[in-house]
Amino acid sequence: MRRKKGKNKDDQEPKAVKKMKNEKRKKQHKKEIVKEKTKKKKKLKRILIIILIFIVLILGISLGISAHTWKMLAKDMILNENSMVKDIDGNTIATLGSEKKKKTVTAKEIPMNLKNAYVAIEDERFYSHNGVDIKRTASAIGSYILHFGSSSFGGSTITQQLVKNLTGDTTDSITRKVKEWWKAWQLETCLSKEEILEGYLNVIYVGPNIYGIGAGAKYYFNKPVNDLSLEECAFLAGINHSPNSYNPFTEQDNREKIEKRTKIVLAKMKELGYLSSEEEYNQAITNVEKGFRFKKGEIESSDGVYSYHTDVLIPEITKDLCDKYNISETFATNYIYMAGLTIYSTQDSNIQSETEKEFEKKKYSLASKNGGDSSQAAMVIIDHRTGYVVASTGGLGKKTIARPFNRATQSVRQTGSAIKPIAVLAPAIDKKMITASTIVDDTEKDFEKNYHPTDYSSSLGKITVRRAVESSQNIPFVEIMEELKPKNAIKYLEKMGVTTLTDKDNSLPLSLRRTRKRN
Repeated sequence: MRRKKGKNKDDQEPKAVKKMKNEKRKKQHKKEIVKEKTKKKKKLKRILIIILIFIVLILGISLGISAHTWKMLAKDMILNENSMVKDIDGNTIATLGSEKKKKTVTAKEIPMNLKNAYVAIEDERFYSHNGVDIKRTASAIGSYILHFGSSSFGGSTITQQLVKNLTGDTTDSITRKVKEWWKAWQLETCLSKEEILEGYLNVIYVGPNIYGIGAGAKYYFNKPVNDLSLEECAFLAGINHSPNSYNPFTEQDNREKIEKRTKIVLAKMKELGYLSSEEEYNQAITNVEKGFRFKKGEIESSDGVYSYHTDVLIPEITKDLCDKYNISETFATNYIYMAGLTIYSTQDSNIQSETEKEFEKKKYSLASKNGGDSSQAAMVIIDHRTGYVVASTGGLGKKTIARPFNRATQSVRQTGSAIKPIAVLAPAIDKKMITASTIVDDTEKDFEKNYHPTDYSSSLGKITVRRAVESSQNIPFVEIMEELKPKNAIKYLEKMGVTTLTDKDNSLPLSLRRTRKRN
């Protein structure tokens, strides 16, 4: 007898109940999905917030370091002091910055009329802004936009002009201007208005190779800055935007331009309340109309002619500063010439002097067919005990100009057999490929790319590496290079400081000489 199968409990439930349960399950499933999505969104939001905080933190640290570096460099530079280069014995062998005609003066020495004159004509809201004059800047930006970027920004405050003079950045770009605003604001947080104005007045260009109002007073009136009259102060402030256009000592008669510009400055000083009375203003105008009594004064400066050793030192110090502080080459150069550094070089002045005397001897000068000198020479002397470069001479004859072409460091030439020890022997010995007693085959043969080197004298057959070095045989070194591989030799040369290698040097001839000539 067959038994009936029992019905499933779900089958026994009414369809309406089953439908309700299914809908409940679907709703529950949707809630779980929504909940899971919400969790993922929250997690993603947390991750994004953490990343954003991290970026802001890194940016803040970076800006903080940048601000600190800028303030430190600026404080050093507003001293406007020359830097001294010392030789190995502590003697001063160069004064960097003395090439400029300048005379640094203190804030106490600068007459109030001169300060007021510059503020009036250059930056009338100097004492009220924080480095950037919002009103002038907004106007300059508007002009820039209206002219579709064809006009300069302008609107520079005295603080901004000081920034430009220190950094040497004169490019006309939005990026440069934004950086200038930032630096100007930073400068206002670490220096007083008096310090900023003093620094500015000591570094501005006022005439032919003349910098600062101390030197300006001497050049135009042959007197100390604190003896300048009101109208003379107005004259100096007035020529600031284009000093050479108002120079009274040129062949061109600039008296009319000078009078007009000086009156503009005096009128601005009167407008801003910098003159004590109407009588003071009128008297200054009368004096201007009578004409200035210009008297050209002499200001000492150096010719910038130092030893070849110092010539090489300056760009090395400049590069070090660029790398250390992440600043431009111009900024670093200005820092050297204004920050009053003491630079200790490795020059042994006794040895340097002897090399210079030797190179000045006429016996080394060989006449060419056209009557000029065709011979040249250079020398670098290194103390093997310390690695110090103690002397360097970059050309024959007496050195009479500042930083001429230096054949000791700037002239790239074929090295000849001098390359063998560092391109072949040192790498091969280091890689344990050869020893002094290793046998090499000094027999003529073709190498890759039909390269067929020969010896200066006759080939010697089977010889030791020591014997190959003794008479500087060529073929054995090419043979070793073939096994060593030129690319490995190049790696060693670069580690040794050779910087002029190119892809063309990645070949067997590297073992005997440089394959690239200077363009």
